[in-house]
Amino acid sequence: MRPVAIQELTTGEALTELKELMRLAAGEGSPQRLAATTYTVCRETLLQSELKPALPGFLLQCLTIFRFKDFIQLYSPSLSERHAFVDEAFRACETRAGLRPAFDVFDDSDF
Repeated sequence: MRPVAIQELTTGEALTELKELMRLAAGEGSPQRLAATTYTVCRETLLQSELKPALPGFLLQCLTIFRFKDFIQLYSPSLSERHAFVDEAFRACETRAGLRPAFDVFDDSDF
């Protein structure tokens, strides 16, 4: 994790950084001050972006990484389930931002 300033983050970078922070916060231990600052910058960048309609609802409610930590700890006692929750919550955003390919129902490569 690197120190960030709101001017230097693209939407894709903010999304990637925020997802990584949330996966770390889903684990044990308390987030550090740098993580809290980066969370706020990334969150604000995304709330002002074209991705806002696709953002998970908890991101709108969890103003700080500490609130997210409280939220995710209540979600499940299992770390793998908390990580899966974060990954799934960001799937639509990543697709919209071009960070993940959209699922093609006519593609036979999955069979």
